[in-house]
Amino acid sequence: MIINIFVVILLTLVSYIIYFAIKYPDRAIGTKTRPELKGPRGFPILGNFVALLRSRGFMYYLLDLLDKYGTCFTFTLPVKGRFIMINDPQLLEYTLKTEFFSFEKGEILHELLYDLFGDGIFGADGDQWKLQRRTISRLFQERNYKDFIYAKIVKESETVLNILRRCADNGRPIDLQDLFYRFTLDTLGDVFFNTDFSCLTSPEEPVQFAIDFDITQRIVDWRLEQPLWKFIELYDERGRQIRNSCEVLDNYVYNMITSRRADIKNGKKPPNDLLTLFIKAADEDREEGEEKLDDKWLRDVTLNLIIAGRDTTAQALSWMMYSIMTNPSVEDSLLNEINSILLPNTQIPPYDDVKQQFKYTKATFSETLRLYPSVPKNLKVCVKDNILPNRVPVYANEFVIWVPWAMGRDKNIWGEDAQVFEPQRFLDEEDLLRPQNQYKFNSFHAGPRTCLGQQFATIEVVILMTMMLKEFKFELVPGQKSPPEFQTSLTLPMKKPLMANVSRRF
Repeated sequence: MIINIFVVILLTLVSYIIYFAIKYPDRAIGTKTRPELKGPRGFPILGNFVALLRSRGFMYYLLDLLDKYGTCFTFTLPVKGRFIMINDPQLLEYTLKTEFFSFEKGEILHELLYDLFGDGIFGADGDQWKLQRRTISRLFQERNYKDFIYAKIVKESETVLNILRRCADNGRPIDLQDLFYRFTLDTLGDVFFNTDFSCLTSPEEPVQFAIDFDITQRIVDWRLEQPLWKFIELYDERGRQIRNSCEVLDNYVYNMITSRRADIKNGKKPPNDLLTLFIKAADEDREEGEEKLDDKWLRDVTLNLIIAGRDTTAQALSWMMYSIMTNPSVEDSLLNEINSILLPNTQIPPYDDVKQQFKYTKATFSETLRLYPSVPKNLKVCVKDNILPNRVPVYANEFVIWVPWAMGRDKNIWGEDAQVFEPQRFLDEEDLLRPQNQYKFNSFHAGPRTCLGQQFATIEVVILMTMMLKEFKFELVPGQKSPPEFQTSLTLPMKKPLMANVSRRF
């Protein structure tokens, strides 16, 4: 009897598999057939998941497909469904601006990101996104830059210089990527939360908060390519890791929120930082109809701000310094600019000069982001049937995906020298910054979701780079892979340390 039941169940299961294999012979289960689109043929039911598993990771898989099929193609994955590549400025403008409300982050992406980002701005849509964006914009006002943001960045930059002086005097190489992570975390802690993470105070000591933050990012990125991530994490090491790491992050952030609330309750005047602004937004500064927000919401927005303020800028600084060390003519041009603006005995660039001058330094930053965008891949889900400008239909619940890393290297977008590191492309004939189409150069995203911290990041980079390059010369430690390999993640960290020798210029 038991054997008969087992046989019936097995035959039923096999029948279902055969049925779905016939219905979905070359694509993931649940997806519509799209014969008009180019793309790799998939396996029955599984779609392109097997090919993805055989690759080095989601990012590398996308780059391989872009090489084979061009800027618009499709592939499918189980559970997640169909993805349509839109690596073209015109298609990007359509989805990020023209039809902004037709393409959202969506529930699938929100669920993937939730353990780390919760309901924060990176995974939020609608009113949640509007409230957070409105609140963040209040910090990034011109008077705040001049009144206190500039001074805090200079203070942390001076700490970096003290570390570099010790390295130069001792003849000891330094991991610049680690140094930049410490710098950006301390800076955002000071500016955003009036908190000292003390990363630069003990540069030899590991920063547990940062370690756990990196672990959660890598696992969340892995979820993008893994349809069965929920099941796997029940038994896999990743599940334990992300739970433990999120607990560390939560404890730190909740303690920060509790401490600030206690100060406010006791009548202590709070600093004019983002944490205060968000507590105010959560408690009282809501538009009609918006629900009261709790400390979980504050935790979510705080962690979103940390990845925005730490990882993206630290990685840009790392790739920028690598590019400077491997392009002597770029270094010479930067030094000429620095010495033409700053007096011989002046170490700190004045705020007005940071804002209005250093065109070549800013162009070098932009060129770095063109080739090494801090968010190398991005995606949205279509919420209602649509037709792209190239007449390709996108149906509800299908994803559109783009790869800024590849767009920055596309000769059809940037010309025959697209692979060459050349900051001059961002300057006009009079060496003024050339305005850029944000859908062509989308390293700060584009459309209504354009990064609010673009000016903050630029000021941070100009101040630190100017102070570093004026006093020190950097050389890559021999034997490192060039260019460095990137680590598969939500952002674009280098896979290994960026080791450099440091020497004084004077």
